[in-house]
Amino acid sequence: MNRLHALGASKIALAIIALTVLPAAHAVDYSGYFRGGPGLTSKNTSRACYHLGGPAITAGLNYRLGNECDIYGEFQIDQKYKADGVDYSGTIMVNSYTNATDNPGSNGLAFEQLYGEAKGLDVLPEATFWVGKARGRRGDVHIVDQFFVDMKGVGTGVKGISLGSGKLGVAWYKTDGTVDSTLLKQQPGNRLNVEVLGLDANTDGKANLFFTATKGDFDGGTGGFGATLRHDQAKLFGTGISNTLWLQYAQGSTSLEANFGDLTRKSSAKSTRIVESINWQNGAFGGQAIALIGTEEDGNKVKTTASTIGGRVSYAMTKNFKLLVEAGHSQYKPQGGATAKLDKLTIAPTLAIGPDFWSRPEFRFYVTSAKWNAAAGNVTGQASLASKTSGNSAGAQIEWWY
Repeated sequence: MNRLHALGASKIALAIIALTVLPAAHAVDYSGYFRGGPGLTSKNTSRACYHLGGPAITAGLNYRLGNECDIYGEFQIDQKYKADGVDYSGTIMVNSYTNATDNPGSNGLAFEQLYGEAKGLDVLPEATFWVGKARGRRGDVHIVDQFFVDMKGVGTGVKGISLGSGKLGVAWYKTDGTVDSTLLKQQPGNRLNVEVLGLDANTDGKANLFFTATKGDFDGGTGGFGATLRHDQAKLFGTGISNTLWLQYAQGSTSLEANFGDLTRKSSAKSTRIVESINWQNGAFGGQAIALIGTEEDGNKVKTTASTIGGRVSYAMTKNFKLLVEAGHSQYKPQGGATAKLDKLTIAPTLAIGPDFWSRPEFRFYVTSAKWNAAAGNVTGQASLASKTSGNSAGAQIEWWY
C-alpha cells in the first residue's frame, strides 16, 4: 500500500474507532461482506475470468460462480441511540477492491457510505430522514452480481412515508462529476429519485415503483427520465418458489439502474430491460435463475439488443457439504453487426455453515469452462487468450457475509 493509501486508511480507522468508543449505552452494530481466493488458467496466463462486453444493458450478463478474479471486501459499523423519543443512527462503511489475486494497484480503503438517519421527528413521526453518502435503495440478482436498481450517491431524502398499503420515499442526489484530477472537465448534475414500496398487488404479491429524473448542470448537459416496476411474488403458483419481475425504461442522461447515466446522452437515446428471477429451497435442493432481455438505442438511433438465461443450483449432500452448479448463456447484437455469444459452466464442491442455498460462509473449490465466438472478442482481457474462443479455469474462493 502506498503512502497515500496508508494515510487514507489511517483516517478511516480513526473514524471507525471514534464510533466504537462512544458510550456503551449507544448500540453499535457491525456487518460486512468479502470474497476472494486463488485461481489459475494455463501456463503463461494470469487467472482468467469470462465476461461478455458490449453496452450497459449487458452489465448483468456475467455469471459469477468461479468467475470472479478480484478480491473485494466491505465493512460497516452502525452507531444507534435514542434521544427525546427520536431514533438516530450514523453509518460508516469502508470497502476495498483489488482486480487480481494480489495486485499493488488496489484502490485501498475508501468510504462507500457515510451518512446519518433520524426517525420519530414530530414533523413526520413514521418517516426516516437521512443525509450523506449512502447506497439508498438497491435490488439485485445475486448470481450475476448485478443491481438493477442502485440509487447510491451523495444526497438527502426521506423514506417510509405511509401511502396506502405502501411506503413513499423521495431523495435528491448531487454529483460534482469530476472526470479527472485536474478539475478541468467537471460535469456536475442533479438527480431526483421517488420510490413507492410494498403496494398490495395480488395474493402474496407486492408492487414497487421507482422513478428517476436527472439533469447535467453544465454546458452540453442533458436531462433524462427513468421508471421501473418491480413485482415480488411469494409462493409462486402455490409453491415454495419466489419470483421477481423487473420492467425498466430509461432515456437521456438517466441510467436503467435509477442513477446518473451519461450526463451528455441525448434524450433520443433510450434503454429498456425485462428481468425475470426465481429463487427456491426445497429440502436439500435450492437455487436461483434469471432470464433477461434488453435494448439500448443511442442518440443516433443505433440499437443493440441483449439477452441472457442461466442459473445456479445447490444440492446439500450433508449439513456442511453441498455441490454448486452454475450455467449461463449470454449474447448481444449491435444493429447491423454480428451477434456476440458467451457460454459458461462452473462446478463447485462447497463447504458451508449450512445446507441452504443462501447459507454463508461458503468455501468453494471450482472448475469453470467457457466458450465464446469471434464476435465477442477477447472476453478474458488476457493477451495470451486473444486468439482463443474457449478457456478453462480452476481455483478456490471464499464468500462471506455477516
